[in-house]
Amino acid sequence: MHKKVIVLPLVLMMVFEAVSAQGRGMFNDQAVYVEKGTKSVGLSFGYNRWDASGDDGIELFSLLSGFKGNVTVADFSANGSWFVKDDLSVGVRLGYDEARMHVDSIEFVSVEISDRHYLRQAFNGSVTCRKYIPLFSGNILAMFVEGRLSGKIGYVKGYENTVQGKEGSYGDLYEVSAGCCPGVSVFVTDSFSFEMMLPFLEGGYNWQKQNGSYVEDGTLSHSFFSFKPNLVGLRVGLLYYF
Repeated sequence: MHKKVIVLPLVLMMVFEAVSAQGRGMFNDQAVYVEKGTKSVGLSFGYNRWDASGDDGIELFSLLSGFKGNVTVADFSANGSWFVKDDLSVGVRLGYDEARMHVDSIEFVSVEISDRHYLRQAFNGSVTCRKYIPLFSGNILAMFVEGRLSGKIGYVKGYENTVQGKEGSYGDLYEVSAGCCPGVSVFVTDSFSFEMMLPFLEGGYNWQKQNGSYVEDGTLSHSFFSFKPNLVGLRVGLLYYF
């Protein structure tokens, strides 16, 4: 499995290079999107929110019924890079992400749960390598593939309001991961480009140290690997080149 995670991005890069070398259609090996020695700084963000309401709420996964509440997922990151070759850059990315969920009510196997809250906040950092592939024989529009090695540290808590106050659990979150994010970039001026990027391949490991009033101190760990576009993870960004 780990070999596949490493080999697949390399295969994709080789395919892109092979197609561009043919000089046909929309790929052209003579076109340069960003020249060697250029530097860039940028911002990217994503935001998603779901609201469920109504007298009877909604059904989820055919297991949960009567769900009423809301879920919000947002993230923000700043990045900087340096082009070591034409259309090839290395850089760093620093970001913050947050997920909030408020449950007014939900029913699971005839057990009703109400007034529950969940919050996850985390800071993350990545080392990146990005390859641009100019489209339509020009330097206005390009595809790109960004590889990342990332680390994350954060905080997680879940609680409910009772007559005694807030009761629940909390813990520290840690994560290491590697991923591949393809996207599209377009220059809107000579120095600024707009881009859209979608997580496509990611694997890693995270663990959480948990404390709380319902459980004794413990650790929860999770190994993960995904190979599919994450539409919820769609990011838009703006980069400045100098």
